[in-house]
Amino acid sequence: MYKKMFVFTTLIISIILSSIVSFADTSIFDQSNLNNGLIHINFPSNENAKVMIKKENTKYFYNLKSNANFPLQLGNGEYTVAVLEKVQGKKYKLIASEKITLQLKNSNNIFLNSVQMIDWNPNMDVIKKARILIKDAKNDKEKVAAIYNYIINNINYDEAKAKKVSTNYLPSIENTFKTSKGICYDYASLFAAMLRSVNVPTKLVMGRTSNVPTYHAWNQVYLKDTNEWVTIDTVYDACLLKNNSPYTMIKSKNKYTVEKIY
Repeated sequence: MYKKMFVFTTLIISIILSSIVSFADTSIFDQSNLNNGLIHINFPSNENAKVMIKKENTKYFYNLKSNANFPLQLGNGEYTVAVLEKVQGKKYKLIASEKITLQLKNSNNIFLNSVQMIDWNPNMDVIKKARILIKDAKNDKEKVAAIYNYIINNINYDEAKAKKVSTNYLPSIENTFKTSKGICYDYASLFAAMLRSVNVPTKLVMGRTSNVPTYHAWNQVYLKDTNEWVTIDTVYDACLLKNNSPYTMIKSKNKYTVEKIY
């Protein structure tokens, strides 16, 4: 649940192109994990830098906090990946760009990765906790249920943070885990990271739902046993649980309008 809509969801920018419209820089664009649907951007941390990932007519813009992984989540085909730097206002200059062709046999594997918005590694306490939670699970749905129940019972919605969160905010799953509180973006990132770490493909989704009046974040989770993607909204259910209201883990996808998937 957001009080503000994040800048990468609605960003419209003007790019000041140099005389060279597009040029690759292999020191910036690391394709070594392309077989996992990832592009790694090597560029110094810069509050004025953005990454653009484009496929056909769809563009995603990201605030570039530091060297990071970004997903190629729009399916197989040709992408344009670019690093942009602010000149003034909404005007940006092109630093470098590259054409990339993605050809994956299983596109679900994209949603097992650590990326800038869902940043995790096996040594984090929260990821160790995920492994403990699913140790007795017999299938993916039981893994999902174990982590879902932990989150809705232990993470509290942070009203104060929602009122003041900045437009360039990125979640920290370690901070959410340690403080036991966060906004919907934190819940969705935490849930995705914990599930991805135990080999359950999980999307972080942003958009609208009839359940929440503000811009929102939730998850779509792939259940291998039934070969389906299901919609799960941990922050909404955590609030229902706190208010002693009934809830179900899997939601009707018809109540959710997807705008962005990560």
